[in-house]
Amino acid sequence: MAAREWTDLPSELLPSIADRLGLIELLSFRGVCKDWNSASSTASAEIEALPNHEPWFLLYGENNSQCMLVTDSGRKYAISIPELDGATCLASNQGWLLLSREGSMFFFCPFSRAKIDLPGQFPHTVISDDHVAVFSSPPTSQDCFVCVISNSNETEELELYMIHRGATAWTKYQLDASTSKIDCSAYYNGVFYFFDNMDRMVRFSIEDRSLIMTQVRYIKSSKEKYLPLRFISDFEENDMKKRLGLGEGFPLSTCGTIVSCHRANKMIPYKNTGNAKEPGCRPLKGVWFQPRFYQIDQSQSW
Repeated sequence: MAAREWTDLPSELLPSIADRLGLIELLSFRGVCKDWNSASSTASAEIEALPNHEPWFLLYGENNSQCMLVTDSGRKYAISIPELDGATCLASNQGWLLLSREGSMFFFCPFSRAKIDLPGQFPHTVISDDHVAVFSSPPTSQDCFVCVISNSNETEELELYMIHRGATAWTKYQLDASTSKIDCSAYYNGVFYFFDNMDRMVRFSIEDRSLIMTQVRYIKSSKEKYLPLRFISDFEENDMKKRLGLGEGFPLSTCGTIVSCHRANKMIPYKNTGNAKEPGCRPLKGVWFQPRFYQIDQSQSW
């Protein structure tokens, strides 16, 4: 009996196969041929979308679109993502990245290449490591809000810019205070939270548009009311560093993310390590993110 080619598989089986694949396998599946790509049009690699699933890492920022992908098991893949060339990631949540490039911002899913532009120009033309962002829900949600916070370069004030789906411009809020470097950001129950490395917390409420700063208080008993968020432990941070396999002091600017967990979501911090490269060279950047595969309508707008 003659061997049959994979392309001879009945077309009605292909979507069922695609739905059972993990993310890397799905990407390979879609690259076989046009028919297999079409058959996987509804696949989403949901095998990766589990609570407590460790984030993956994307290293980018050289003078081209070449990136390095590091999975939760430490396996490394070279991948080309032109959309990241010249861009800076400000936030990462549920598989979506919020990117800034040349004054414009857009949501981007690295694997499906789904892209949603935010309207208008962001008020700051230069985005630095001092800018930290967070968004409330996936950009396809009708109630998606985005907040970007930074310390003003001219005054001792915090500046927060917000935009929501359906709006056409950013709204500015100010607080007569400044923080150390913002390490973590999160959203919970209608409020955005930003944490610095001095145990100070800035919170912004969507409902009353209040922007306040307070001190972080750690609970001493599980009976106390608490915000279901936690910082990563030293052990977890060291484990993540080992997974990347980068040398100590390697120059890297990293965007953090949130990992969905059962009791309290885990905040992966923003980090800057090492010294900058020679003048004229782009610093390497990285982002922790949940591996997802979102497919959206080409006409999707924000």
